[in-house]
Amino acid sequence: MSFFLLLDSLLNSESFFIVKLILTPITLVIALLVLGKLLAAVKIVKAGNNKLNIFFPISRSRIDLPLADIRGWREDVVKTKQGEFRETKILYGKKKVIKLSNKENTEYDKLVKYLNQKAKKQKAE
Repeated sequence: MSFFLLLDSLLNSESFFIVKLILTPITLVIALLVLGKLLAAVKIVKAGNNKLNIFFPISRSRIDLPLADIRGWREDVVKTKQGEFRETKILYGKKKVIKLSNKENTEYDKLVKYLNQKAKKQKAE
């Protein structure tokens, strides 16, 4: 949004032309970096057959995680003005963590229920 405001003011008024000429590409680069970071974090999680399948569409990488390889998992609940924010952290391998939240995942409740049924021993309180 700020990129378009800078671009609009750059085209309409001539005051501070050089400053706007410098700020416009910098703002665009920062916006693209933030967008890239957000898109890189998108993941598709499927649970079944005693394993979790995590797929990252942007990098085209896949993690097939058997429930036996989970070293521990925990669900954190934070009450906010908009409702309840719930996040599950799954620890596997050597300090590798997958974070899933109810705001980002539509099937979050089913995943937590599946983990409670199949990986109850690994749950950290």
